[in-house]
Amino acid sequence: MRHPYENYQRAQLGTILLALVLAVVAIFQLEHQWIILLMFYVLAGSLVFDALIELKKQQRIYAIIQLLRAIIIFLFTTILFF
Repeated sequence: MRHPYENYQRAQLGTILLALVLAVVAIFQLEHQWIILLMFYVLAGSLVFDALIELKKQQRIYAIIQLLRAIIIFLFTTILFF
């Protein structure tokens, strides 16, 4: 039997791996700053999936904390980039 939040865990793992790949690409392609922006957006998405997992576990406080972290990373990255 599968966990009720296994899809969220897979999505979180996928976004973390995508952020890792984007980080490695960004190291070698420094002239393309949009890759770094995309990496931080994907990282924020990973935190959103973590918040959804915590919400499914009935851990509302931890879900709010992770969601706030995602919002802060998203806003801070957007402000710094533009």
